[in-house]
Amino acid sequence: MAGERVGGAGRLELTVEVIFLLGLTASGKSRLAMEVARRTGAEICSLDAFQVYRGLDIGTAKPSRMARKEIRHHLLDLVEPEEGFTAADYLRRASEVLLNLQKRSHRAVWVGGTGLYHKVLTEGLAQAPGTDVKVASELEAMPTQKLAEEIRRVDPEWSEEADLQNRRRLVRALAVWRQTGRKLSSWQREETQPGPLAGAETFALVPDMDSLAAVIRTRVAGMIQDGWAEEVMALRERPGWRGCPGGRAIGYREIEQWVTGKIRKEEADERIVAATRAYAKRQLTWLKRVPNLEVIEANLGQFPPTTGVEKLAKSLDRGMSAR
Repeated sequence: MAGERVGGAGRLELTVEVIFLLGLTASGKSRLAMEVARRTGAEICSLDAFQVYRGLDIGTAKPSRMARKEIRHHLLDLVEPEEGFTAADYLRRASEVLLNLQKRSHRAVWVGGTGLYHKVLTEGLAQAPGTDVKVASELEAMPTQKLAEEIRRVDPEWSEEADLQNRRRLVRALAVWRQTGRKLSSWQREETQPGPLAGAETFALVPDMDSLAAVIRTRVAGMIQDGWAEEVMALRERPGWRGCPGGRAIGYREIEQWVTGKIRKEEADERIVAATRAYAKRQLTWLKRVPNLEVIEANLGQFPPTTGVEKLAKSLDRGMSAR
């Protein structure tokens, strides 16, 4: 049932209706969430690791000002691109949103494709110590492949479930090992409390991968037409932009290489499309591991999926009726 969860931060007991809408990048989950919000009066909470950064709008497909004016959105534009933002930071800010929703007795759809954020909200966060700055600096200097090789060796259990292309997660897992001599998988197994949304109904929008590839290509072209290059040029003027956390979002490096004349536009397009498709495949692997997941098949040529709107709206309504 949606709502009435007990978990994580402060052992908060929820009496508001909440559901998750997960999905692959470019699958239309944000548009579906908007339709459900219009239908039910729910608000929308973001589960996106890069939409938390101010100024990263077009390339992260952040909801438009018009959409945010129509439906209240949460967990967007939280920090500057140069600032670090951890899973613990997200859990803290998300818990504040949950308290606010509860005070106003308002239901919400939690929508996005960042698996780690969904995990901390449902499974909780290991109580391992924070990452030491010096250790993080040493690890950041290593190439991704070396980080992946080391974590496979020291913590194969964690590696089995992790996205080994995600540098932030690799650095975190190895930092815990180097600082404590204990595997992150051990911390997660033995020292984790359930998250505040443990047990919330979870849906996922999953389209045919071949159809998604065409949508991704069209989407990238549309982002460039909408001013992605201009957005990146503005970000380049910021003193701390080079190498900053926000700059790791898919496509920003390639757009910067194009606008500075290092590669042709066509090459930038192809690299972004390839990186986005690879990310979608990793998301699909993650979704297959999410327990009690209800899949909504997406026909990308016909949107929004009527069955998806109905299912999500009924889930929220069931929670309201049960209160």
